[in-house]
Amino acid sequence: MLSFYGKEPVPLPSRFAHIKRSLVEGREAEIEASWARLLKALRDDVEDIASRGSSLTPSIDFADIHNPDARAAFQRELKRYGLGLIRGVVPKADAQKAIDETVKYLEKQTDYKKPSPQDPTCFDFFWTPAQVRTRAHPRVLEAQRFVMSLWDNSDDDRMAIRFPIAYADRLRIHGANIGNVGPDAATDKDEEMKDGDEDGEAGTETNTPDADDEVDAQKAAAELLGDFTSSTVIAQVDSGSLERWEPDGYGRWGTYSAIFRGEWEKYNPWDPTSRLNATPDLYNGHGACSIFRMYQGVIALSPIEPGLIRLLPSPKLATAYFLLRPFFTPKTKAPERREGPEWEAFLDPSNWVFERNPSTIIHGAVPGHAQRLTELWHPHLHLRRTLVTLPSLQTGDYIVWHPDIAYHITSNNPNLMASRAPTPPPEEDPDRPPSRPVSILVYVPAAPLTQTNALYLARQRKTFHRGHPSPDFDSTGSGLGSEATHIGRPTETDIAEVGGPAGLQAMGLAPFDVAPTPPADGDSASSSSSATTDGDVEMKDASTPGSAGSSTDGKKVDGETGSSDAQPKPSTQTPTPPATATMASILPPSMTRAEAEVARLANIILFPDRYDFYMPKNRAKGVHRAQKRHAQDDGKRDAERGQKRHASEERGKSLAQQEVSSEEKGKQVEIKAEKEDEVTENREKQQQEQPNQEEDKPRTDDGKSAELPEEKGKEIEQEKEQTKQKEEDGNSR
Repeated sequence: MLSFYGKEPVPLPSRFAHIKRSLVEGREAEIEASWARLLKALRDDVEDIASRGSSLTPSIDFADIHNPDARAAFQRELKRYGLGLIRGVVPKADAQKAIDETVKYLEKQTDYKKPSPQDPTCFDFFWTPAQVRTRAHPRVLEAQRFVMSLWDNSDDDRMAIRFPIAYADRLRIHGANIGNVGPDAATDKDEEMKDGDEDGEAGTETNTPDADDEVDAQKAAAELLGDFTSSTVIAQVDSGSLERWEPDGYGRWGTYSAIFRGEWEKYNPWDPTSRLNATPDLYNGHGACSIFRMYQGVIALSPIEPGLIRLLPSPKLATAYFLLRPFFTPKTKAPERREGPEWEAFLDPSNWVFERNPSTIIHGAVPGHAQRLTELWHPHLHLRRTLVTLPSLQTGDYIVWHPDIAYHITSNNPNLMASRAPTPPPEEDPDRPPSRPVSILVYVPAAPLTQTNALYLARQRKTFHRGHPSPDFDSTGSGLGSEATHIGRPTETDIAEVGGPAGLQAMGLAPFDVAPTPPADGDSASSSSSATTDGDVEMKDASTPGSAGSSTDGKKVDGETGSSDAQPKPSTQTPTPPATATMASILPPSMTRAEAEVARLANIILFPDRYDFYMPKNRAKGVHRAQKRHAQDDGKRDAERGQKRHASEERGKSLAQQEVSSEEKGKQVEIKAEKEDEVTENREKQQQEQPNQEEDKPRTDDGKSAELPEEKGKEIEQEKEQTKQKEEDGNSR
């Protein structure tokens, strides 16, 4: 949008007049008074910044971030000026390896998205070795924990700074081309097109409307986004523009409510509470950051001369100024000369009046673009004096700044680099003149784990597996600039090799550990020494799969296999100096309840098929006590079950014996019945045979049969036996 770079701000839809009115309605007098106080304080702030220059940039060596005195001094200056420099975060050997691999990677690519003419050194690459390795580096993660701990955090915050997440941003290439990629590529292409047009047939149209627009854009970029020799200066503020005024943006949680109440002195730029759930991107802008990040940052993988990056080190006053600027207009027109009595009279608070009938203009803000600050629209900031040049960046230096800080990058001088740049360009055609060394800077913001950030991490993980641009840089969903076909694109294995479990967690490729395992008694020294190499704590079962692909249990992620079955390679990193301490020296060793809840929610979001994350887990000693108690309870339950089982078995045996006894009794009854039946049959037979015997017996005179002596003797013997049997039965009873 060329009109955006014009001298007049862009009018917005009428609803923005209503938004402006609702922000200050009923507090007009307080706002006017606060504006006068702000301009006075800002004048003093400008003088302080201009007098100190680049020397005000607080810096600390990475080896000293655990030193309490060094930490306190660095924190004090960082909060005052909103920026800080951590020296030597990435070791030189690791930085050199990242650049070498990136050179080889980019040499092979022919299909990529060209940078915009407004920013010819910023490339829409997201998964080069330099970027992937830097984001996962354990010392980078440790530095991010350190700087995020310097905010005014509380135990109740809905975030976990012990788990930095990797936000895939772009990179800058200065100095020389790498294959077809580099600051000279666009120039070479334009020259080729120009030569082709000159050699073309007569009458051929050489200028098209699109070409004219591109030329105009380049001219506008050269004039307004160039170095400080241009007619005006533009600085940029990330993390939203109009969203800072809109009720659905930062207004939802009142991030800047103190400023809009006329009490900018009470505004605390280092309080994260109201920023966690704010919406910094309401318009799906290309490159507009949609997550909560605590710092924007850049890591230099090679030495960089001063002048590339300039920052406005005023996180409180400058922010209050550009937020209140749309409510005030000058009585007189700005003089052409920006110095002298006329200029001072123009800047005087008495020359500025509060808009009783708000306009739709919000200076430097349009939908879908970052906030811009200009000399014309924000004259009290004195950008030429307050945009401070950073000191020289050495290999591995990490510069961070508050998300409300304005910055300026010299884009029209793409050849700016350090003469000591260690990386030569790739081998070229011997017929071509030798090119300059390559300088690479990687954007590495510092962002904590939150529920909202975990949702973004799930989306970003898909783009990593597919090789697509990061979600915030693919607003149309077209995948323009995709690296899917690029040869040698890093995988999960490379992340695991560099960063281990913590590196995989930062990319959402491994679960976050809800309960870090403390060192065992007597092993604290060994645990500390082992932790110094990666700056992280020992991980429990949730994240022990340090191999790449452990996050998906070997399954595909949205149709992409990534490197699910790959195992991490042995680390080849340069050992961290012994002065480096563990994460416990930066953060409390025990995880707060809020941090554990955030980690648990993140695991649910990132790994919905892992139902064990739905169950809360106790930590450390609580876990051991619970396990012991559960073991005792299990033992009691097992004993009770054993007793019940034994009693049941005894009852079964008794019933079985009873059944056996009943069977034996039944058999005895059957035998007795059979014997009785046999006796009865014998008697019946005897009765049938007895009449015949009586007929054969001799008869007496009265007709009765006469008993034979033998028979009588038998009867007598039978009677004796029966009597004897009865006596025996009686005795036995």
